[in-house]
Amino acid sequence: MALVDPSADDLERAIAGLYDAALRPELWTDWLASTTRLMGGHTSLAMAQNIRSGTIDLLSAHNFSPEAMALYGQYFHQHDLWTKRSAARPMQATLSADLCTDEEFAQSEIYNDFSRPHVGSMFYVVGSVFPTGDQLGVVGFQNPRNVGPFGRRHAKALQQLLPHLRRAIVMRTRIKDLETERTAALSALDSVMHGIVLVTRDAHLVHANRAAMTILEARDGISLGPKGILFAAKPAETAALRRLIDGCARPASGGGVVRLSRPSGARSIEALVTPLGPLGRGEISGRALAMVFLRDPESKPKPAPAVLRDLYRLTPGEARLAADLLSGSSLQEIAEARRLSRETLRSQLQDLFRKTGTNRQAALINFLATGLAFALHRPEPG
Repeated sequence: MALVDPSADDLERAIAGLYDAALRPELWTDWLASTTRLMGGHTSLAMAQNIRSGTIDLLSAHNFSPEAMALYGQYFHQHDLWTKRSAARPMQATLSADLCTDEEFAQSEIYNDFSRPHVGSMFYVVGSVFPTGDQLGVVGFQNPRNVGPFGRRHAKALQQLLPHLRRAIVMRTRIKDLETERTAALSALDSVMHGIVLVTRDAHLVHANRAAMTILEARDGISLGPKGILFAAKPAETAALRRLIDGCARPASGGGVVRLSRPSGARSIEALVTPLGPLGRGEISGRALAMVFLRDPESKPKPAPAVLRDLYRLTPGEARLAADLLSGSSLQEIAEARRLSRETLRSQLQDLFRKTGTNRQAALINFLATGLAFALHRPEPG
């Protein structure tokens, strides 16, 4: 393979491609492959290493097998002679000759135990190590020994790419962190017992948690129109809901409550509208302006007996009694369903009072209903 001389136009395209890849991670592979060809390399690798934890984020590799990438990320990155010595020259594009002799590299662990058996005898490199916040970015282009070493013109070309590569990795890391935070936030919403809907100013759905989707899909009191906009069963209630959502655009006011009547005749859906707030609007949902909390008074959320047992050190029988009481059953109904005497249940109830620090059935139910046994959304079996 003849080593090419990167042109100014080629470098401009490579720089533009870097920022595209920062915004769209799936483009890293194409960017690295095209830049490897531009540099006249056979293989290449781009990664970021967390300075504190030492963990590796392999951005992409070209002509590395998945097995080779795994081996490098798990072990050989710690014993990479090029990377370790390049770290002493941050933000400098270096050649193999700048770091070690051919003889020294030919006897190194990275060459004999990794390069020769796994990556086709990569021997010469042009690369760099550069800081990116709390990470070290690493990029390297490699060639086999029979191709010959890279030249200064390749190091000069890489030097021009480095500031942009550094910014692109910082951008990618920040976007990845935001995506992780967004996923965690939306997963937390999914665990909440009540329905939560994130909407734009015109009541267009941005996100609905699982409890909210159960209510919306029932189409009884509130539902989604063809364009994903919230509608109540009655036009007047739709207008009232929209006014509350629109009011969330004004920081000093906005939000409120509305009851949404149901064609089925069941008790009305309760809706609480509140502004989403600057942090949530910018970080979690992008376009969302307001949160709409939805409660179906007819639903009977199921407590988690295991949580009841572990929190209050209940016996299995006591935990089951507590769960039945929380589901709205009376002692008589529980006795008949479980074929137990009322005396047995009263004895278990007294133990529940003692273990929860309550002394009346109503106080017990209130205490348990506001506890962690109901913290997670658990849809009823279909």
